[in-house]
Amino acid sequence: MRLKILCNISSEEFPLDYRRKIMMIIKKGMKREYPAFFDDLYEQNTQKNFTFSVYFNQPFFEGDLIKVKDKTCIINFSTGEAELAIVFFNVFTVLKGENIKIDENVELKIHTVEVAPTRKIENNIIKFKTLSPIVIRDHNQTTQKDWFYTLEDDEAMGILKRNMIGKLATKDYGETIEKEIESMQIKPLKFKKTVVRFYKMQIAASLGEFEIKASPRLLNILIQNGLGTMTGSGFGMIEQF
Repeated sequence: MRLKILCNISSEEFPLDYRRKIMMIIKKGMKREYPAFFDDLYEQNTQKNFTFSVYFNQPFFEGDLIKVKDKTCIINFSTGEAELAIVFFNVFTVLKGENIKIDENVELKIHTVEVAPTRKIENNIIKFKTLSPIVIRDHNQTTQKDWFYTLEDDEAMGILKRNMIGKLATKDYGETIEKEIESMQIKPLKFKKTVVRFYKMQIAASLGEFEIKASPRLLNILIQNGLGTMTGSGFGMIEQF
């Protein structure tokens, strides 16, 4: 399920590290309305099988701020898990109308929460565009350090597939999911590398339009839950076109 959440902002200036602020809103509502669900999702090392993106109309980036003249933004949310979809719909709906403090200068108010239409993928090739940057992270368990790659890097696809296998093999997708991931192909159509601030990190990521060839099942999983790592932090949301 996909949600479209229209928000009003009290100021024309919004923090550049806005994904962290949206996560704060999500956690605020979930901890209040679904404390057991919050503990399971955020107090443990649980897979985040959802993704989100934030749309600003004609933003202007200046230092640590985003200038938003119309004082609005849209949060797009997606998940393939029915129970999670209901929880997030209810969380955003309960928060509707509240003045939620983002920082000392900015408040955000949810105006509407809508279920966005989606279509099931039935073929094995689609073209998609990124709604939030695709992050490919290589985490070293020994050193606890992270390296980030973009889709133009030679190592990127191998790391992406390894991460996907680690994530999806734990779900009930059967024995074929690993082969489906290994055979996946991604071709950049309009590619752009970007560097994104997230907390204190500067993260290399991929933006643009791509063609992806994979099983219809895997394509639907990626459209619903996001592509790459850190999807639950507002990365890897993609849209078919």
